[in-house]
Amino acid sequence: FSVAGVGTSILEEKENGTINRLLYSPLKGSTILYGKMLFAFFISILQLISMFLYAWLILNMDLSVNIPALILMIIATAFAVSSLGIFLAAIAKTRQQAQNLSTIIILIMSAIGGSMIPLFIMPAILQKIALLSVNYWGIQGFYDIFWRTLPLESILPKILILVGIGILMTLASIQLFKKRIMKLIL
Repeated sequence: FSVAGVGTSILEEKENGTINRLLYSPLKGSTILYGKMLFAFFISILQLISMFLYAWLILNMDLSVNIPALILMIIATAFAVSSLGIFLAAIAKTRQQAQNLSTIIILIMSAIGGSMIPLFIMPAILQKIALLSVNYWGIQGFYDIFWRTLPLESILPKILILVGIGILMTLASIQLFKKRIMKLIL
């Protein structure tokens, strides 16, 4: 939710005219988008690290099981989530629309992706639909690290899928953002 908030700040800047001022600077529209995404990426990393530190300090979870896989999984998940936040801002026309849309999409992805209900309880059709959720790939990757104790090679496909999701959403966001920026200029 916080990453979606960072993405919707683009729409707030559009509403209060800040984007227009930024466009008069030497910055490209994509640079503005990348800056927002980078901020969302770091917020996501901090949130994931905080959750794992809590699990380690309070719940005595052993984080040293597979540190390289954990680092890569955190980075891939943060990238996918931050690109989702920017994508939500790119498809919405107003800040309110982006907030409503992000709430609906995030809750649905959480529900079908295994964040709210374990996947093995869900009907087979929902288990297949879960494959469309960023939550699913993140959760399964972290399960592979901590509960299945799989080696990095076995976790790499999930990491690559998260990176692929991030790349696709980033590219789509750039195209949508450029169209919206062109409307502001004309």
